[in-house]
Amino acid sequence: MDSQQLQPLSGFRDLVGSPKYEIASRLREIFESFGFISMDTPALERQDILLNKYGEEGQKQLYLFEDNGKRSVGLRFDLTVPLARYVAANRQSLNLPFKRYEIGSSWRAEKAQAGRLRQFTQADVDIVGVASLGAERELLEIIAAAEAVIAEFTVELNDRRLVARIFDELKVEMAIRGKVLRTLDKKAKISEEALSKELLVTGLTANQLRQMQGIFLSDKPTLDATAKLVGEEVVSDLASLLSYAKTLGLDVNYAPSMVRGLDYYTGTIIEASVKDAEVEVGSVIGGGRYDSLVEDLTGEKIPAVGISFGVDRLVDVTTEFIREGEIFIVLLPETENETRAWARKLRGLGKIVEVFPDSAIPLGKQIKYADKKGYAEIYLPTGEEWRQGQIVVKDLSSGAQRSYRRTEYEV
Repeated sequence: MDSQQLQPLSGFRDLVGSPKYEIASRLREIFESFGFISMDTPALERQDILLNKYGEEGQKQLYLFEDNGKRSVGLRFDLTVPLARYVAANRQSLNLPFKRYEIGSSWRAEKAQAGRLRQFTQADVDIVGVASLGAERELLEIIAAAEAVIAEFTVELNDRRLVARIFDELKVEMAIRGKVLRTLDKKAKISEEALSKELLVTGLTANQLRQMQGIFLSDKPTLDATAKLVGEEVVSDLASLLSYAKTLGLDVNYAPSMVRGLDYYTGTIIEASVKDAEVEVGSVIGGGRYDSLVEDLTGEKIPAVGISFGVDRLVDVTTEFIREGEIFIVLLPETENETRAWARKLRGLGKIVEVFPDSAIPLGKQIKYADKKGYAEIYLPTGEEWRQGQIVVKDLSSGAQRSYRRTEYEV
């Protein structure tokens, strides 16, 4: 094979030494600290589970095929529909509220570009069986917790029910509402002029578009403007969530044109992007309330709400993830067994310790290897210092060496 044939397909990639698993690990710790339990669902689902859940555009992006057993199947598009299928199948025995998280891959046959891979990792956290805003508040708390260990976010909130009420007031026909919603979801991606033209193509009248501009197309939309059209009571839930998010210290805004393109959302909509990101990848958190998704499968309504962290997008916009306390120890023939034993002891204390695997490799090559991996210093188990219970630490940038008692690290 030539070199081109050895490269991954478009929209797929190899990742080596990236912070992907560190990000996923930090998210897992946050989810579990809130009492969520882990879950794994199959990569393959029956086509009748996947179809008619994601809107016209999403439907085109499904990987659908016939497997070796002549079954019509597809790769999962997200982690939400498999969760809904699980809840539907186990609804009689499920202990509600059901709080689960899942970290895994999804697949979408969309145009590959920055922030849009065809295979990508999501970290989802969902609450099933709670209809009140308490569930949304907990998800906002999770976003605030993630800020402390991953990145600072700009959060946007909206509510599909509020959008529906605006459409009612403007007498937008039911037949075109789905198209209008999917078009509004493009606001951040295209110019206002282009967006207005596309909205007219959906079937909106010029008068309806004019009335919508002050709400949906404004650069600084406010709930006050929306309340004047639909009433204070209608905006109260969203106002409550915006207020709560601010008490958590989140940078949060009302985003009336942000509706997310998936058909299954029924209420609150949440998105977040990384502040001051050097690479434009779009939102890194997205989700909302989907109270009818289980009902579509069983006829029984079970409320649910969740958010998804785009782990691959976070990799692209997170420039540096340093795991503090990493130790690299060179391996020398005369102290090999003692070195390995000390490394095991340190790992048992929760430290991250790498030992070069081959003591026959010259010291200079081991040091060069550590330098290429980005270690700032190396540990040298050699000489009289080692026999006296000490370890020599060498700074790779300056070349300076200092000796420390090994017991200082055994805490």
